[in-house]
Amino acid sequence: MLNKEYLERRDEEIEEISTNESIAQAIENGLIIVAQQVIGQGKEAFVCWGIDNEDRFVAVKTYKLYKTTHRGVIHGTRRGNPYAVISQFAKLEYYKNLDMFQAKLPVPEPYKYAGFSYAMELIGDEEGPAPLLRDLSKSFFDDPADVLEECIEILYDMFQAHFVHGDFSEHNLLWHDEKVHAIDFLQAKSFALKDAVPYGSALIPLSRAYRILRKDLNSLLPFFKRLFRIEVDYNEVLEYILGDIKENVDREIELNLETSS
Repeated sequence: MLNKEYLERRDEEIEEISTNESIAQAIENGLIIVAQQVIGQGKEAFVCWGIDNEDRFVAVKTYKLYKTTHRGVIHGTRRGNPYAVISQFAKLEYYKNLDMFQAKLPVPEPYKYAGFSYAMELIGDEEGPAPLLRDLSKSFFDDPADVLEECIEILYDMFQAHFVHGDFSEHNLLWHDEKVHAIDFLQAKSFALKDAVPYGSALIPLSRAYRILRKDLNSLLPFFKRLFRIEVDYNEVLEYILGDIKENVDREIELNLETSS
């Protein structure tokens, strides 16, 4: 384990990459040829949009140094080069995005990763990105219950394709062409249909996926209740999303109870 003094000195020696430097790197790496503007900025990453060499509108997500709460996600990153860490994050999210896109889920098409960034289809048009659900007023939708139903269907389709999102909320859902689209996939997981998974497997145990799904529902449903006064039966929605996988979930819960008793 690295000692505290070394960690503090190392942190002082590493400087955060500016947005201008990152955009310049994205251009140099061929992710875009023209950058329009930064459209999102968080603790862990920022997103800009522009045009690539195939004349497509693209969004480019770039990770920040040491600002990410996901720093310990990758095995060994606490000892690793921080630039390598955020490069790995960009690569990981690209492939998670690709898996969901190939499963025909309503997510942007990923195009390419390089450096600390990855480029994907811009959900929007020549004017810029589509709005997030969080930015839309309650008078925007004719029937917000239909929008909630669509969000639930996305969660259902994800779970049946053996994915959980991990941050399925109004902050990561876009509204475009009268449809909801999901974004932000670094925290997404693929899961096995059981808890016994081999050591080092890319799949997480089913009971963990079940907990993540419940977390996602606990983010989504309160938003619709708070903004639109729409209340639904949580357990009924959860059971619907589980579908045929519910039998497997019930089995693992029962086995876990027997083991702990």
